[in-house]
Amino acid sequence: MSDSVLDVIQRWEATGFLYGLPMWEKEELSLLFDDAARLVLSKKAMGIPNDTYEVLNNVTFPAIRRLYRRVGVSFDIENMMAQILGEVEEKKADLQKDATPERNPIVEFCISFADNYEDQKTSEKRFSEEEYIERVDKILTHVRDVLLNKKRVSFVDRSDSEWLLKFSDEEKTPQATRLWNQKIAMELLKTTLMDTNRGI
Repeated sequence: MSDSVLDVIQRWEATGFLYGLPMWEKEELSLLFDDAARLVLSKKAMGIPNDTYEVLNNVTFPAIRRLYRRVGVSFDIENMMAQILGEVEEKKADLQKDATPERNPIVEFCISFADNYEDQKTSEKRFSEEEYIERVDKILTHVRDVLLNKKRVSFVDRSDSEWLLKFSDEEKTPQATRLWNQKIAMELLKTTLMDTNRGI
């Protein structure tokens, strides 16, 4: 990782928008944030009203983080920014209302926008119904193989289409092996479901 990328990550770390993410996701997301910030500033330079700019600035980065968690980097940032600006202009009056304990218009907007946003890139990455069923079967088979294995699984190598269990040479008691393999199975389930939602 280059020093310039580390600088970008550190800049966005200070905002709190990268909180709780692993380093590789921080890298991808901070670069997306940089692109979005340039686009937001260009909208301001093009003369959008100050109140629209403020709302756009408030919703853009939380919406991108949520969208990123759904589809990764597989979306068109320029198209997304154009769409979010359009929705901000349309819903600006509601988005400028103060949050209450019952309702936060900014949070509601970000969730709705990120969960419903689609473009050509996001559509290309979507599994068909048949592919999704095959993927789920594959995930369940491998999670079962890890959980019921008598040997200690180091990790599941998913670099090829055939996922391979990699084993540790370290000898452990059957109970310790079972607990370790449960940890590996949970991580496998979490990462494969996240990748499945992203169409990977």
